[in-house]
Amino acid sequence: MRTDLSKLNRIIFVIISIAGIILSFELILVYYNANFNPDAAPSFCAVNEYLDCDGVAESIFSRFLGIPLAVWGLGFYSFIFLLALFPFHKLELFRDFKHPRSYIFTMSSFAVIVSIILFFISHFVMEKVCILCQNLYIINAVLFIAAKPGNTFVELYKNTINDVKNILSDEIWRNIAVLVVITGVIALVLVNIYKPFSPENPAKQIKPETYYKIGTIGNVLGSEDAKLVIHEYTDYECPFCEISNAMMLRLSKEVEGIRIEHHDFPLDKTCNPSVKNSIHKNSCLAIYYAKAAKKQGKFWDMAFLLFQNREDLSEKNILKLAESIDLDTEKLKKDVQENKELYNKQIREDVANADDLGINGTPSYVIGIKKYEGILPYSQLKEKVLESL
Repeated sequence: MRTDLSKLNRIIFVIISIAGIILSFELILVYYNANFNPDAAPSFCAVNEYLDCDGVAESIFSRFLGIPLAVWGLGFYSFIFLLALFPFHKLELFRDFKHPRSYIFTMSSFAVIVSIILFFISHFVMEKVCILCQNLYIINAVLFIAAKPGNTFVELYKNTINDVKNILSDEIWRNIAVLVVITGVIALVLVNIYKPFSPENPAKQIKPETYYKIGTIGNVLGSEDAKLVIHEYTDYECPFCEISNAMMLRLSKEVEGIRIEHHDFPLDKTCNPSVKNSIHKNSCLAIYYAKAAKKQGKFWDMAFLLFQNREDLSEKNILKLAESIDLDTEKLKKDVQENKELYNKQIREDVANADDLGINGTPSYVIGIKKYEGILPYSQLKEKVLESL
């Protein structure tokens, strides 16, 4: 028996599948660091707010049926690799596996459809792009094109359907198929019960009371007579600032003799006149409520929740967050309305200080007299603080 795979086909599919496997492994690493590793630095493809693999990995769209898409991808490309290399025509047990190229074409057809859907979600729903994902979409298209020559679409799909019918007519393969389906369903049920792949970002798992006493007054953590002062500049809608904030809370607990002072640098022209376009449209609103919460002795509590819920900082949601930490929401709204001009002045002062320091992005730190822009792994951040001490 001969298969419909030529030697050239095998070489092409092996190369393409290996590329897919490598990219899938890289995406799994990005997923792990974004969702499980609070000390991880941003990935190489987290370039800005739009080109942001980490942001995509943190979203609900990075999983299907509770399993990361990168893991599905790894399984898909590994299977393509197996189809390309396995000598079906030499083994009697696999006598009905006659058209592996047709199977690859059929599978890649579905992969292309999924790629189009994910491309639409990425660009028009999330407004974030994962560069690694885009490369996988291209690989899926190349697989689809490479499997096509020599047959019509109908012939390729028909070959696949007929082979599946013949394979399942064999009792051995029918039993294997039933066992695989049952095992798969059980595995998916367990995955969705225990959610091993679906934790929130580690920064979101950290409870504020782990690192500071509830009710800390003002925007300062640590002692007034500290040997070292750390100035942190953040934006409540900045994804990396959420992690930065969690690390600062941890740092304040683990390192003695430091004081951390929080400053605002919103990428929102509503309160930051130096910004031409509002990249983060609710940053200023979030700052107003954080400052108002400070008057009730819960600045850090509120700031923690704002960072934690950065994807929805509408006033309605902010008030729900405030209520969850027992803030007087009516007083909070009144303070925001009455003190907005004062808050804007304070924000402009923070922005002016940042400009003087040459800061133009978030998160940024001034540790003693040294400036650092962009998030640092926690171990590296702590090391720099200890060195400065």
